[in-house]
Amino acid sequence: MRTGGSHRASRHGGRDAAGHVEHLARFSGAPLTDPVAFGGGADLAMVGLRAQTVAYGYLGVVEEYEHPTTGAQWCTLTVSLPNTVAFLALDHRSALGQRAVPVPGDYLSPTGFADLDATYVVTADVPDTVVRLLGPELREVVLRSPVQRLMFAGSRLLLRSFDGPGATPEVTEWLDALASEVLAATPAFVSRVMSPDAGPVGLPFPPGLYGPSE
Repeated sequence: MRTGGSHRASRHGGRDAAGHVEHLARFSGAPLTDPVAFGGGADLAMVGLRAQTVAYGYLGVVEEYEHPTTGAQWCTLTVSLPNTVAFLALDHRSALGQRAVPVPGDYLSPTGFADLDATYVVTADVPDTVVRLLGPELREVVLRSPVQRLMFAGSRLLLRSFDGPGATPEVTEWLDALASEVLAATPAFVSRVMSPDAGPVGLPFPPGLYGPSE
């Protein structure tokens, strides 16, 4: 699995020279009401901490959410990608029945991979996406380090943690490292980054250029 030096860069992304997390502006006013935007699993969410980070050399934002009634907390990491990929979402089966879980779309489970089907519900626009994106390396990553939601949509990767701790440094670094592993194992099947000899799957995402020099 190709991770390169991305984990080291991700640990320093979004921090100043003294190692402090660079917080971003928060939304103010009413709670957010679009469950897809905050990773599903709730009907409402208030945004707490928002922090810039770097995962696999790509800019990302970690956001901490809290349900205004129950007090449940969770985090998302949204990573901006260099190109658009097909829509794909994996929702953990332990969250089924929560608001917007699984994400609306065409439900293609079972995928034919017994261990994956026992853990996640897979959503995609077209069946071919499941074959092309969910290779053995990516399946191993999401089974070894489960999340409540992993979603590729447009030119973004979103990871949603299970309810639990907020955006602590440990949670942020875990999300950064997981995103790095996911992107290193995910084919970026867009013509300008594909090798002519790559076949139907294509090359993984190349590491980005953000973060400290190695």
